[in-house]
Amino acid sequence: MTMRIAVYIVCSVFVTVSLTSAPVHAQNPPQPPVPAGQNTGGPLAPVVAIVGEEYHVELSGAAWFTRPSTVQYSDTETTTNTANGTTTTTVVNGTLVNFRSLLGLDNQVFAEGHITVRLIPKHKIRGEYIPLQYKQSVAALASDFNFNGQTYKAGQTVESTYHWNQWKVFYEFDALTFDRGFVGGMVGLSSMNISAATANSAQSGTASVNILMPGLGAIGRYYPMEKLSVTAEFFGFDLPGSGTSTHAHSLELDGYAVYNFSKHVGAQFGVRAWDASHVWNSPLNTGSFTVVGPYVGGTARF
Repeated sequence: MTMRIAVYIVCSVFVTVSLTSAPVHAQNPPQPPVPAGQNTGGPLAPVVAIVGEEYHVELSGAAWFTRPSTVQYSDTETTTNTANGTTTTTVVNGTLVNFRSLLGLDNQVFAEGHITVRLIPKHKIRGEYIPLQYKQSVAALASDFNFNGQTYKAGQTVESTYHWNQWKVFYEFDALTFDRGFVGGMVGLSSMNISAATANSAQSGTASVNILMPGLGAIGRYYPMEKLSVTAEFFGFDLPGSGTSTHAHSLELDGYAVYNFSKHVGAQFGVRAWDASHVWNSPLNTGSFTVVGPYVGGTARF
């Protein structure tokens, strides 16, 4: 599944549910009933008090069933050898290694955590941490590659790991609130930490980078029923730079539904898509990562 297809699916579900549902109250509390006999100037619209928006702190956790489509990484290193008093310096250009097709990286399930603190109505501070850690082994390498200043030959048994750990913290302002939900904007900071390691019976190497990126996002939430909410979020992080300097980007799309058993507890199901790439200037380290997958979890509010 490509990133574009995932965007279309999430947006279509959100719009469809939004257009086929009855009104409810999201962030504004339901209005008190009009006393009997009082002239209202017209018929009263039905009011449904929603469940799930009355909290100060919201904690949620989930299991994400990741389905990576692109996992590529390269690392160029300078090696130094001394023999008979003579020092030789060699630049080993890193191969852009495909961790899926060449090293056998496959779909896996990972835990994730989120926290939301409502400061005052419409204003929230949010944070999340999602660590992805893949480990795999290929018994007969299909082709040679260079990584971390070392060369691995075709036919060798190679073990590898690929870690993608990302946390982000951001501020959310719900600029537009209405009976059925709200629409807001977000501004935040993301830390993208990538590390990869390769090893065979004779050698091993590890390369890693950590890149901080500012970002902007948007969120929309809709209540088709008093206990059911549907949410779509988009976030884009970017660290600009030239082709020879450190730069990176990350695009995230998240669509999910929450069924609230009470104002304190809910169950969650969603689909998330990530697309990211980076270039680290010195030593040269590059990579790209695209992953889409569903997740299920729960929410607790206080």
